[in-house]
Amino acid sequence: MTHRIIGPAVVAVLIVGSSFAQKLEVNLASESLIESRLASGQVRGRQRQAVIRGLFADAGCSAEEQPVGRHSGNVVCTLAGDTGSTIAAGGHFDFVDAGQGIVDDWSGASLLPSLYEALKTHPRRHTYVFIAFTDEEQGLVGSARYIKKLTADQKARIHAFVNLECLGLNPVKYWANRSTPALVQDLADVAAGLGDSLQAVNVDKVGDDDTHSFLNAKIPVISIHSITPDTFGILHSARDKMAAIDFKNYYEAYKLAANYLAYLDAKVE
Repeated sequence: MTHRIIGPAVVAVLIVGSSFAQKLEVNLASESLIESRLASGQVRGRQRQAVIRGLFADAGCSAEEQPVGRHSGNVVCTLAGDTGSTIAAGGHFDFVDAGQGIVDDWSGASLLPSLYEALKTHPRRHTYVFIAFTDEEQGLVGSARYIKKLTADQKARIHAFVNLECLGLNPVKYWANRSTPALVQDLADVAAGLGDSLQAVNVDKVGDDDTHSFLNAKIPVISIHSITPDTFGILHSARDKMAAIDFKNYYEAYKLAANYLAYLDAKVE
């Protein structure tokens, strides 16, 4: 069930779940801005860190760079809330040599500044941390380093980690075997409220993602993607470029992610 009030950029949506109702307010970026930020990833791998830092700056966030390797680091943007309880969202900006890595995973990383913008204009209970990870393709190195640097108290304050991986190939999917059931139900409620379809597609045989590092720290996670058996072959290939993205599906993924993060602010403790 949904009720929408659309202004110049602010969208208010009433999400009614099985036992919870919440009016959400998010300030959505335009389609042209989302597409421009996606296209900005058509650079060499070593340029990506500076590009994502610049996108955060454009969105109004002075992001912190967390060194990981000799020439790489995570880029972390924090949106302070009324409490220290934290909701984290992430995507990785590194990619393999084949293709341009637009799907895997600039599609996720480049949404993070726009998600920051979507949430920052209204008071939030939780503190949000948006993390663009480096070196995921080297064995989840960036996310493992991020978790390692957290204190036990900081880990305990993270109540959800939302991973955005390989978006825009199809309508949004989620990795059921990897995701915390309560977070899946929350995503299903938001998707239903927006009139979106939602399907479970497990990708255990395709590879790993940064949720693994958070699961190892006993943090609830959800992995959101758009992969199907028909599109597995795009990843780590020359076909991983802008032309692989279905922009309608990609923008719908952005709207779902923005509203989902706003919903979690009220839903999780």
